Amino acid sequence: MDAYLAIAGLITVAVITPGPNNFIVLERAHSGGWRAAAPAIMGVVAGTQLLLLVIWLGVGALITQDPRLQILLTFAGAGYLCWLGLQVIWRSFATTREGRAPTCVAFTSFGGMVLFQFLNPKSWVLVLTATAAVSGGLSASADLAALAFLFLVVPGGCLMLWAFMGMGLTRFLAEPRRK
Repeated sequence: MDAYLAIAGLITVAVITPGPNNFIVLERAHSGGWRAAAPAIMGVVAGTQLLLLVIWLGVGALITQDPRLQILLTFAGAGYLCWLGLQVIWRSFATTREGRAPTCVAFTSFGGMVLFQFLNPKSWVLVLTATAAVSGGLSASADLAALAFLFLVVPGGCLMLWAFMGMGLTRFLAEPRRK
């Protein structure tokens, strides 16, 4: 039980601290409210669940044993983060007819966020650490179910807080002087 509390704490710290997932959820909630943020939140959670399953089925052991796979994952994740950064920069200079920056929905959508979990080094480290911490604690299926529950509840709750901050930011910036 102590291992699960420690893992819940680790997941909380990793997910609540600023990172690409959080900023995407914040931006989606700021620009479109809860309706726009929900697919991104669900994509993060679903992607993490899928990543957990893939690691649990043995891919995690392969990655930790083969340095070439670690390097490939590092470069793929860094490349995707750079590409997302360039998209943000491009959007900051572009405007729509209404005078707002266009939203890059393809990479903040449900599917884009699922994919991002596989390219996000922070997600890999978090899930690999959590699976290593529980191996052998309960039966294999009980360990997997407990981790799946933690990776559902904790990130979902933390990302909802980021969405609420994004919606609050909208209200805060509604006053032109603050904007």
